[in-house]
Amino acid sequence: MRKYNKHEEGFTLIEVMAAIVILAIVSLVLMSYFSDSLSYAKSNANKTVMVNLARNALVYAEKQDFDIWKTYFQSNASIDSQKCESISNCSIYASLVEQPAVLAAVLNPVVNGVQYRVAIKYQKDLLQSSTGTTATIKGQESPYLLPIQISIHGIEEKSGQVGTIVEGYITDEKIR
Repeated sequence: MRKYNKHEEGFTLIEVMAAIVILAIVSLVLMSYFSDSLSYAKSNANKTVMVNLARNALVYAEKQDFDIWKTYFQSNASIDSQKCESISNCSIYASLVEQPAVLAAVLNPVVNGVQYRVAIKYQKDLLQSSTGTTATIKGQESPYLLPIQISIHGIEEKSGQVGTIVEGYITDEKIR
């Protein structure tokens, strides 16, 4: 049995420590990769929420009276959430909507504990051409389309997502 113990070989303490150090370095690299992936996923989730809220505002605007909104946008450039933070402040838009409280909720939504701000801006020089490309036609307005741009920003922008913009059209009820 002594002969067997003499020929027995194993790892030295230095070899074991070197293996642990290499394993630790590889683990740190992988952990930083997963950390970056997590922050990227959070940023994408935040952008998805903002795009959906902007689409919600676009659908809400499409359901309103076209002629009233067209008249409003001929004299005003935008509908801003800062002017409509509460139901009492939202009375400046009372001529646009039947329920200013709903407009206040659309312009100042809270999702997952994060407050967002929505602004609806009229783009009077933007019309869609028949080829599908965007063309600027100055001084010429479509009687049935209101081109609008909806921008949305989160108050808590921890994930690095500054905001997003969705463009769309409000169509007249006559052609819907």
